[in-house]
Amino acid sequence: AAILVWGARPRARVRSRIVAALALLGIWSAVYYRYRKAWKDQTAKEYRLLQTASFESFKRHYNERVPTIEEEFDIWGEYHQHRHEMRYDLVAGRVRRHLPAGGTVLDIGCGSVLVADRIEDLDAHYIGVDFGGPHIGYAAKKLSAKSVPLRASLGRADGEALPFRDASIDVVVMSEVIEHLMRPELAVWEISRVLRPGGVLVMTTNNASEVPLRSPLSHVFAWAEKALGADHPALISGRPWIWPEPLDPTILPPGSPQIYIPHTHHIQAETRALFAAAGLDTFEWSTFEFPPPQSLTSGWLNARGDAGERIVDVIEVVCQRLPGIRRLGCHLFMLARKTGDPVAPNPPAHVWPGPFSDGS
Repeated sequence: AAILVWGARPRARVRSRIVAALALLGIWSAVYYRYRKAWKDQTAKEYRLLQTASFESFKRHYNERVPTIEEEFDIWGEYHQHRHEMRYDLVAGRVRRHLPAGGTVLDIGCGSVLVADRIEDLDAHYIGVDFGGPHIGYAAKKLSAKSVPLRASLGRADGEALPFRDASIDVVVMSEVIEHLMRPELAVWEISRVLRPGGVLVMTTNNASEVPLRSPLSHVFAWAEKALGADHPALISGRPWIWPEPLDPTILPPGSPQIYIPHTHHIQAETRALFAAAGLDTFEWSTFEFPPPQSLTSGWLNARGDAGERIVDVIEVVCQRLPGIRRLGCHLFMLARKTGDPVAPNPPAHVWPGPFSDGS
């Protein structure tokens, strides 16, 4: 900041401005070199740890340890709930826009059926599926207490092997689900299979291009990396692959090594290419949730109560309208339309860069 002020002062000589520019370039380059190396090392480490996952450990975790989203609200409080409800409002708004009258919407990973809550007045058929048995039990109890025009069906299902006929669904919702899957490409192929021609996928997930938790004054190249990386995945140095903590050892056999499960951050261009390979054309994308929940700013806003919620809504609106910044939200929001057939009956090896994409 001092160098910027010194070099940009009104009466600064050309030589002073050149020296300031070279000093800034040197500082930014050195900082970015360390930033990029540290994050590439961390990304490689997480990729290796992800290979400890197994379907059995995945199944036990999501059936025995993961709360419903409404139970999370009780744990994390009103600010957390306020931010999540923004996501469900966005998703439900697109469902309303693309679901024909009398149509069918499939909500993969339906959790507490918060999408159904927001479209309950529609003449439509809502099908909610979830991998976790407790989640479906919670959702069924909640929906049974309602009498609304929306017709609803619930059941357990694996997003990577959907129990529905080909071309039977008008809109598929997959909100904050794909990042948890061991083989997300299988889920994308299944979504393409069950969507009718012209049907729409509405998806949200973690964004690998989210705003860096560093000041742009010192980490300007890191900010540029994230903004440009949404379209150029090779630029992204920091790409989380796993949930930060290992699985609870009490749900594993005695003596088991530490096991990590997926919590992958997606890159828009990479995921867009995956969709395209499955016959899904991405026609809209954006990001949301500013600032990130792990930031100091979010902690400060959370402590402000109702005022913090009002302030963060203003921040969200402003960031959504700033070119460059608008692609740095914590979550990625993508809409894709079924326009053709997949490139192959099954996902080709390495159509997704995860460690299980070769079918092992």
